Amino acid sequence: MKTIAISAMKKGLDAPVGGLFGRARFFILADPATLEWEALDNLSSLSANQLVGVMTAQRLVGRNIQTVMTGKCGSKAFEALKTAGIQVFLDTKGTVRQALKRLIRREVSPATGPNVSEAR
Repeated sequence: MKTIAISAMKKGLDAPVGGLFGRARFFILADPATLEWEALDNLSSLSANQLVGVMTAQRLVGRNIQTVMTGKCGSKAFEALKTAGIQVFLDTKGTVRQALKRLIRREVSPATGPNVSEAR
């Protein structure tokens, strides 16, 4: 199963996409072929003071994620994802379902670098 992680503000395919990668409340892990999904709670990373994006990236690497879709991503988190061989799609908007459909229809392109200079 090729798993995609989409940052989300709450659980479910109809949840709004979360804005900042490391600060996303949830990640929806989805199979694009079946649209089966599960919610991964990111609360443990949110409680950290530093390197939140890197910690979140490490959690996703441990889940064998191949693709990440999010709104914004800082340089350290982006590098951690890239080093792990994970494709990153940035400036993702709308709902998780809409983002997933755009990815399936190949209407989006992977990012070549972060879109925020420093995670806040």
